[in-house]
Amino acid sequence: LIVLSSGSATGVLGKLPQTPGDLIVYCLEDLKGCDFKRFRNKLSDFYNEDKLPIPQEKLENADWITTKELLIVTYGDEGALDITIDVLSLIGLMVPANDLQERREQNAKLKKMTHDNRSDFRKEYRKSAKQKFQRIKHYNSRMGEAVHLQKRFTTLLMRKGPQDKKRKEHEIRGSGRIHLKIMEKGQDKYSPTTIQTLFDADENGFNPTIVVLEGPAGIGKTMTSKKIMLDWASGNLYHDKFDFVFYLNCREINTISGTISLVGLLSIACGLSSDDLMSILKDPGSQRKLLTIVDGFDQLRWTLEEESEVCLDISMETHKEIILRRLLSKQVLPQSSLIITTRSLAMKKLNTFIHDSRNVEIQGFTSEDREEYVHKFFGKKEDADKVISIIKENEVLYTMCAVPVTCWVVCTAMKQKIRKDLSSIQCITMTSIYLLYLEVLLTHHSKEQSVHRKQTCLKKLCALANQGVLNKQILFEEKDLERHGLSLSEVESVFLNENIFRREVRTHTRYSFIHLSVQEFLAALYYVLDDGFGFMKGAFLPEICKGKSFNYFRSGFIHLALAVQFLFGLLHEKSVKTFSESTGINISLRARPAMIKWAEKDIKQTFYIPTISCLYETQDEDFIRRVMSRCSSLELHGSRTTHFWKNRNYCKQLRYCLKTLKRENVQSLKVHKLTVSPECQKILSPLLHRSQKVK
Repeated sequence: LIVLSSGSATGVLGKLPQTPGDLIVYCLEDLKGCDFKRFRNKLSDFYNEDKLPIPQEKLENADWITTKELLIVTYGDEGALDITIDVLSLIGLMVPANDLQERREQNAKLKKMTHDNRSDFRKEYRKSAKQKFQRIKHYNSRMGEAVHLQKRFTTLLMRKGPQDKKRKEHEIRGSGRIHLKIMEKGQDKYSPTTIQTLFDADENGFNPTIVVLEGPAGIGKTMTSKKIMLDWASGNLYHDKFDFVFYLNCREINTISGTISLVGLLSIACGLSSDDLMSILKDPGSQRKLLTIVDGFDQLRWTLEEESEVCLDISMETHKEIILRRLLSKQVLPQSSLIITTRSLAMKKLNTFIHDSRNVEIQGFTSEDREEYVHKFFGKKEDADKVISIIKENEVLYTMCAVPVTCWVVCTAMKQKIRKDLSSIQCITMTSIYLLYLEVLLTHHSKEQSVHRKQTCLKKLCALANQGVLNKQILFEEKDLERHGLSLSEVESVFLNENIFRREVRTHTRYSFIHLSVQEFLAALYYVLDDGFGFMKGAFLPEICKGKSFNYFRSGFIHLALAVQFLFGLLHEKSVKTFSESTGINISLRARPAMIKWAEKDIKQTFYIPTISCLYETQDEDFIRRVMSRCSSLELHGSRTTHFWKNRNYCKQLRYCLKTLKRENVQSLKVHKLTVSPECQKILSPLLHRSQKVK
């Protein structure tokens, strides 16, 4: 509940000092017509050191305001006051001259007092902001639970500069070390930046006053905004650049009903009185040292089609959207600075308000950052090292841990099992992690949408993902989105990125998922997601299950391997049931019978890496046993480029599958085109005694 009072207590900053121009105008207003004419006449032939008099033709018909402006332009603020007093004295108007001198002295005292008060007030506000932002809640925090931001925050890779289409495609497709190399190359080419240097001048001397932090859901935009607030409040950031930093949460702004002023909006956000804010915002000197952070621009709900009024008064109450338009376009507080965070799909809307901004893309964690985050999360080095080792063994999962929310999901899932034996942790599948990732995005990054709306949009997104996976397409045009009935609303913006590329003298826009693995997961989800309209009737074999059977799948369809692996993972009833209960989104297992039949058909003794990975992903021991026990001899095939055995991941998956055979003996086990390291031999050794021959 937000309550806006009609009045406010007197601010601690008190009465504002006046500008030299105000003092001059007040003095000239008190002069009689003939005295004001005498003043202008004398001013036109008054010499002051090396400055020529103001020309007679400029002063002849000048009013008080114009005369004041001519004085300030010619002699400067303080010089204009000196000249006004001197000219008044020369023409014998001693009373106005003395009054102006007295007002000037009183104003100087008030200015010093205000500066001292503002300094004390700023200290109090910093203290309050530090207390507010030093602790943060996670998605699963219970009442009273929070973590210290300073201890948990991990630096994120940020870069300036336009995107390159080919590099972006490689980045979306890449995994493991390849993905890391692409990120490192991006640092060299696209000027990495930090929160400390966001407002620094570029090589051409351009000093931005608007910085846009752009990135997908869960990449760390809000965490970065709160870290800026905490560091400023602690005196560690922008200490000399900004006297005041205000934080506006766009999701909270959506809850405000009725009319409100800019002063009222900031008062709600930062807890300062209206009088104190007026004293800060109306002073041009203070404006230059003011920063406002607008966090989550993409979450704003715009309801006004056209502006019905213009509001340039910071104390005038009007619709909140008009206030925000004026703030973002710098029509109010023009000398202040802004940091705006947004998902990329909202950039088109944002660009209608701002210009001359510095755009910075948040890319996530580097390899070192991921390890640092895990260590900070667990605290205990032994536990953190164990989790890092497991994550590194799965290249796809390791790549997705560049996204902070995924890294948090993985750490949270593993923390629940860390005290158990290692094999318990290894049973956390990729599908279960991606389901948790999807759950977090749906429940915490698109809160305001109904379950039906989320399910409908998700089904359309999954259809787009499936089309892309089948056609080897990762960058989509707007017509692709329209074909699937997708708009650029909140749910879609959680999953899709907008990429603007240069082509000769033009730019063109393409849309993508945050990473190919996310697209592949959603493509698999397409075949099990119930759209609420009875779309899926009866058993059917998903289109991505190419080939006459699972045994022949690998030939010619390697681009579908991970999507099919996710599909097998979605056959795990416990995982999908937990997801459905948490999100309210139904997942159907109607494809299960057809997939099992497809998997069991034409079973031979040869098992390729994708086969073992898919079987492992089901975590269904009975199903795995039914498939593998049909063969008395097993042949495990890799390829000339296989590197799974080097990082133990495939070895552990095989161990799990072989354990399901229990009493069944395997006459022989042959390994082709795979390097079995001593460490892998050690992992498998308890199971190899079941085979009469190992080759």
